[in-house]
Amino acid sequence: MGVGRQNSKKALAVTFCGMMAALGVVLMLLGGVLAVLTYAAPLIASVCLIPVLSEFGRGRAWLCYMASAVLSVLLCPDKELAFFYVFIGYYPILRPLFLSIRRAPLRALAKLGFFAVSEGLLYLFLCLVLRLEAVLADMGEMGAAMNAVFFIGLLLCLLVYDAALGVAERLYRDRLRPKLRFL
Repeated sequence: MGVGRQNSKKALAVTFCGMMAALGVVLMLLGGVLAVLTYAAPLIASVCLIPVLSEFGRGRAWLCYMASAVLSVLLCPDKELAFFYVFIGYYPILRPLFLSIRRAPLRALAKLGFFAVSEGLLYLFLCLVLRLEAVLADMGEMGAAMNAVFFIGLLLCLLVYDAALGVAERLYRDRLRPKLRFL
């Protein structure tokens, strides 16, 4: 492979990853517009990692995630939304590792464990480190029972998100990828 072709391929990778990171940040910013999207926007933004992972590998996908995570934290006014992406948004990169677990019950348990630990760390970080008053007030008003229901509901939503990622990966591979002639 010639030097010019190798440089062209690197430039394509950097450009494509930059575009996907920028799209992720735009989706995150749109999530800040409607409070209802606090949890949906980070999950939708993380779908931008699928093409990067498929075309350029795990290393570039991590770089794309880190760029979009840093920019989201800096630019998004809703810090709960931004940090939800920081703590959960890299899941599409880890998903193939979970899929390599052969036994379905163990795979589901590993995913649930990952989501539960990530979610728990997120709220510990928001409450104990950042001391976000809105989050603290919401958690205080809901009480222990409602907080548990919220936690379990969010876990169930994350399992649905995992299934949706599988559909998104197939759609990208089968429908969108063949139309992207530059890759």
